[in-house]
Parts: sequence; C-alpha cells; structure tokens
Amino acid sequence: MLTMRQKNAITKELKDRYQRSSKKEKTIMLNEFIQLTRYNRCYAYQILNMKKEKVLVYMNISGKRIKYVADNRKIKREKKKFYDKKVFMPLFKGNLENM
Repeated sequence: MLTMRQKNAITKELKDRYQRSSKKEKTIMLNEFIQLTRYNRCYAYQILNMKKEKVLVYMNISGKRIKYVADNRKIKREKKKFYDKKVFMPLFKGNLENM
C-alpha cells in the first residue's frame, strides 16, 4: 500500500507525460496508474488532466503563507426559461382544480 506522499510523487511524475501522450498511450498509462495507486478511474483521469494552477500572489497572514490561485473553471451559463409566468400560472391553476 502506497502512502499519500508516494502517490503524490507518482502523480507529479506521470502528469506531464500523460498530457503530452497520444490516446493509446494515455489508456495504457491510466490503467497502470490505477493499478498502482488504487484510485477510481474517473478520479485518476481528473488528477492526470488537471492543468497547472496559476498562482496570483503569495501573502503572509499571521505567520501563515497563503497562496491565491486563479480559478480555471468555466462559468456556467444560465438556462433560459421555457415557460414564463404568463403560461405557467394558468397551467398550474388548472392542475389544482383537477386534483
């Protein structure tokens, strides 16, 4: 059984090679990584595909060093409403009368 430090070292070593590999090579590398670390396949895939974090600034607050990282997640778009209140309310009232 590997310790967390060993798993992190293996992940760091494999991450760059994984991102530069072809699809066939990635499949082989992912299978070996899963067997070695005993991670779930989905989790292992996410770890190996994570991009490097962009550190914006380091700050010392009350003796602790804190780093601020840029968030690379996509902004979720809001879905447009299919029905507005003018259409929905008469339908809703009609359902209450039938019950």
